[in-house]
Amino acid sequence: MVNGYRALLQSRQEAEDEIQRENQMRIGFVGLGIQGLPLALNMVNAGHDLHGFDVDQKPLAILGDAGGVAAKSVRDLAAECEVVFICVATDAQVIDVVAGDGGLTAHGAPGLIIVNHSTVSAETTTRIAEAARNRNMQLVDAPVSGGAKGAENKTMSFMIGGDDAALDICEPLFRLSGSTILRTGPVGSATLGKLAHQVTIIGNILAMAEGMRLGVAGGLKPEIVKQIIMGGLARSFIAETWGEIKMAPHALPIYSKDLENSIRLAETLGIELPGAKLMKQELTRIVP
Repeated sequence: MVNGYRALLQSRQEAEDEIQRENQMRIGFVGLGIQGLPLALNMVNAGHDLHGFDVDQKPLAILGDAGGVAAKSVRDLAAECEVVFICVATDAQVIDVVAGDGGLTAHGAPGLIIVNHSTVSAETTTRIAEAARNRNMQLVDAPVSGGAKGAENKTMSFMIGGDDAALDICEPLFRLSGSTILRTGPVGSATLGKLAHQVTIIGNILAMAEGMRLGVAGGLKPEIVKQIIMGGLARSFIAETWGEIKMAPHALPIYSKDLENSIRLAETLGIELPGAKLMKQELTRIVP
């Protein structure tokens, strides 16, 4: 009886192990920076076969210690993976990773899903989507919000645009780092949503910086100004964390890029964003 029960447990465990193996994916991750590395580690810790690449050797060593594979180049991981994530800083880097001579479309297999977490311009998203489509690959437009702490604490927010079948494959991987996942529509729609988000959050930073500046200049203590703002309709995440988080200097070039992309997109849409132009002008004075 006992032996039969043990055999049943072993059989169930073997079945569960087989299901887990079937659900494991071979994943590539390009860009293991302060946000990319914890996102990649979450997938490694979930049992996926993850191959990562970064120009910096330090995060590659951390990835290797955690059980991931350090690739020597984008080209090396391109042909090996079913899905490749990108989390780099600039539009030029994204274009190079996707469409460069050593990039994913040149060396990946047809059917590859390319997931771009980087916040880029609408033009860049269109360009890399076309490059992927021309090689029978798919782009998932998937900018994120939450920063390094969000990735580490698995509280990231994902805006995702693309083909539903590709999104269905990727969504369980997103859920390893956060439960807030919003499908925005076709490729390009998530980029639009992220740019709108960035204009809004930087506007919050401008408002908080100037409100604080006014209150302190008039003689109030910073903590009193913060309490007043948190107790009223001006309450926000930026207000709540003001004085506790330091965004500069890392955030400055990112915010500047995002505002520039937002302003340029607004011009193509025939609308004005005077506030965004002011934010860009004042950026170095307002980002904490």
